[in-house]
Amino acid sequence: MPRKPPTPIAYGRHEITAADVRAVLRVLRGQPLTCGPAVEAFEQAIKDATGARHAVAVSNGTSALRLLYQACGIGPGVRVGVPAITFVATASQALLLGAEVVLLDVDPDTLVLTPAILERCRERLDVVVPVHLAGRLCDMAGLAEVARRRGAYLLEDGAHAFGSAWSDGRRCGDGTWSRGAIFSFHPVKSVTTGEGGAVATNDAAVAAAIRRLRHHGIVREGFSGDLAAADGGAPWYHEFHAPATNERLSDLHAALGVSQIARLAAITRARQRVHDAYHRRLADVPWLRLPPPAAGQRPCWHLFAAQVDWKALGRDRRSFFAAAAAAGIHPQVHYIPLHHQPALKQATRADALAGADAAYRGLVSLPCYPGLGRAELGRVDAFVRGVAVGTGRA
Repeated sequence: MPRKPPTPIAYGRHEITAADVRAVLRVLRGQPLTCGPAVEAFEQAIKDATGARHAVAVSNGTSALRLLYQACGIGPGVRVGVPAITFVATASQALLLGAEVVLLDVDPDTLVLTPAILERCRERLDVVVPVHLAGRLCDMAGLAEVARRRGAYLLEDGAHAFGSAWSDGRRCGDGTWSRGAIFSFHPVKSVTTGEGGAVATNDAAVAAAIRRLRHHGIVREGFSGDLAAADGGAPWYHEFHAPATNERLSDLHAALGVSQIARLAAITRARQRVHDAYHRRLADVPWLRLPPPAAGQRPCWHLFAAQVDWKALGRDRRSFFAAAAAAGIHPQVHYIPLHHQPALKQATRADALAGADAAYRGLVSLPCYPGLGRAELGRVDAFVRGVAVGTGRA
């Protein structure tokens, strides 16, 4: 009788509870499906979770980046510093607005931009976008001080870090060090809305601009059109002052987000449990370098981004992934450095980006999500220990 294939273990996955289902059903059974109270409730939950004064929900994290950039005036003539290890959207959304991207290096161990790296950059920068990677937070105080001396300001890419905080109580997105932060609520993130994103900011003007931009750019005050004198102020009257898009989040998505944020503390503990389990189980594997501790932080871990010494293992990454797939385990790589992507080939490089290249050579994100139980962790452990001798099948 043929052997039943093992249940796949992905690098990340969502977790939907009965409470989540009930929250969405309540919207389906009687609330507006868009532009309704669930979106407002979701935005309030984001404010409560981050400590920001304003939160604007949008259709996805990429939209959140572009709308934040746009609201802050990023466009032609503006130079935006972006770490070379990040999802391409951090850079591509600045390029779409006509800005120039300057690629910055990262620390090869923590994978994030550091004050020392920013300090040694000799390129002119107007905006710097630190990326909190895998749930680990950047040294925002240090980066803000370096940026201030350079005459630049910070925007945060917190797509991986909703729920992450510093030990002193400051939270990702609270606006202490930046003009705004974006979050993603994609299904593999710590909190999901299916698809969705948000901007958290303490700047009322930035928040108002994003609210307008996410909704076709509709203007409901400050009228200047031909009919303004006659109809301005009427309940139906509105104007469009510039082209924009529809990047709203539906109430269905928002209701799921509200339900998920309600258990953010439990999600954070579960993800820490997975990280701790890997550190206990895999600390003695000689060819595997585990992610270092996040000193002074309370991360909500999105990824378990380890690094492999392929020479010591005796395999290359391609064969490692093939063996993992055969064992029903599906790791990932976060990320291919941006300077190797065709879309960013012409981007200015602050330096040789050796840290990003060194990190990429070994990167492997092992499965990390709240539903990863002892049995699944055991399978990953068995695979990792067996792959060096060719028995890495669960």
